[in-house]
Amino acid sequence: MLIIHSFGRDFAPYNIVATTLRTDLTQLMRESVALYESSLDLELGSSPENERLFLDYLVRRNHGAPPDLVIAIANPAMLFCLRYRDQLFPGRPLLVTGLDRRRLETVKLPPGDRAVTVTLDFPAVARTILKLRPETDTLALVYGRSQIEQFWGKAIERELAPFADRLRVLPAGDLNLEQMRQRVAALPPRSAVFYYMFAVSNDGALHEDERALPAIRESSNAPVYGIFSDQLGRGIVGGPLVDSRNMGVVTAKLAASMLKGELTGDKVEVPMPVPAPSFDWRELRRWDIPESRLPPGAEVRFRPPSVWEENRQLILAGAAVVLLQAVLIAALLFQRSRRRHAEKEAIGMSGRLLTAHEDERRRLARELHDDLTQRLARLAVDAGRLERTAGADAAAMRVDLAHLSEDVHAMSYRLHPSVLDDLGLVEALRAECDRVAQSGDLQVDVEAHGVPRSVPAEASLCLFRVAQEAMSNATRHGQASAVTVLLSSRDRGLQLAVADNGSGFDPAQSRERASLGLASMRERVRLLHGVLDIESTPGRGTTVIAWVPTST
Repeated sequence: MLIIHSFGRDFAPYNIVATTLRTDLTQLMRESVALYESSLDLELGSSPENERLFLDYLVRRNHGAPPDLVIAIANPAMLFCLRYRDQLFPGRPLLVTGLDRRRLETVKLPPGDRAVTVTLDFPAVARTILKLRPETDTLALVYGRSQIEQFWGKAIERELAPFADRLRVLPAGDLNLEQMRQRVAALPPRSAVFYYMFAVSNDGALHEDERALPAIRESSNAPVYGIFSDQLGRGIVGGPLVDSRNMGVVTAKLAASMLKGELTGDKVEVPMPVPAPSFDWRELRRWDIPESRLPPGAEVRFRPPSVWEENRQLILAGAAVVLLQAVLIAALLFQRSRRRHAEKEAIGMSGRLLTAHEDERRRLARELHDDLTQRLARLAVDAGRLERTAGADAAAMRVDLAHLSEDVHAMSYRLHPSVLDDLGLVEALRAECDRVAQSGDLQVDVEAHGVPRSVPAEASLCLFRVAQEAMSNATRHGQASAVTVLLSSRDRGLQLAVADNGSGFDPAQSRERASLGLASMRERVRLLHGVLDIESTPGRGTTVIAWVPTST
């Protein structure tokens, strides 16, 4: 296969077409394709002698074996192939690409040939300029002095003539690149620049589009517009652009079909679809052109990625972590709520159990005191009457009944001391301390300071039971010989301190072992929102300090 370029292989925009064509055709063909390329290099000038030499070169290279397919890029290459077809590739198909469809009006291709055509819609460029910046009244053209540039430069001037009432079109002139830069830098206000191409300047210098266009854009004091898609991103604002890359894709597919013999139909022209207008976001911002003025369906390129677009994976990962944390936190809060509810239920149940326990103890104590003790007392009196007649046996019975009555009375007191209800906390503590002191070899001292006359029943019962348990532990476990009980008013409450000189213990180890007495003390104090502190050291005694509020 032979590709003939009208201009140099690096001549934009046809270089984009050729590059895409080569790449896609290689992928489309299942078998290897021998692909050769040659160029007329018309940007360097043309003459019959140069054309003859180029023809001789191609004939010699073919060695009498014409290529299976010839691809001509742009109009000059097409005309060359048509003139020398019989000498170069007789009977072989011709595929033309990069051809303005107006060129086919003067040339007739046979049915076996194909032409990929585009429409260079220069009036559409003018309409775009006036839509984006309605105040524009001057349009400076930029193109070089090569034959193709001069041809299309004149075509642009002709086709923009209908806009003369709104646009003053300034021809490119015969300038080199530096002069052209100075020209676009000194344009009057409300101007625009239409860059077609600037391949050859008046001094014969060749300029690649990749360098010439950015140089013009850098110097211009007005927005620059173009016509080819490869110019977008190099300095033009944008508009209805010819898609050079897509032209290469279409040409490659068509070439593959022609090489495989799969071509159908007799229609020669294969027009390129008109793409949606494209614009450079950076140039829109530079020239303060609002996107609301863009035509419907326009594509804005080179827009900086949003935070979402740039960090999508990170944001999604972060959101997933946050969501997971939220679920875990919600679960923890739910568990915490359930635990607190359970704790409240447990506290309530504990309080109800203690209350029920005290009520039952009070009931039993009352029955023992009011019923059983009285009945035992009557039996003791009756036994005393019989003692005078019945002898020693009746006397022993009376003594036993008296002892039994005393034991029942003591049991009733231990269940619930009636003195606590009748005389108050201080006297109940004194009575309890006297009872403990009489029951064993123990010295018990009681002191009360600043205790109010009226103490809430719950506080009195709580401190009394704490004192009972503390003195019981001192005698049973601590082998104490002396106990001091101090009741005082403190911080809008009552503080009870029970100190002994017993053997003491390690509080840390006691928490590890279950102790019903200590647990009962703590629970009673906690139910009243009080504080219980136990200070003890092995061999140095124990001090139990309990504080409960008596006012709110």
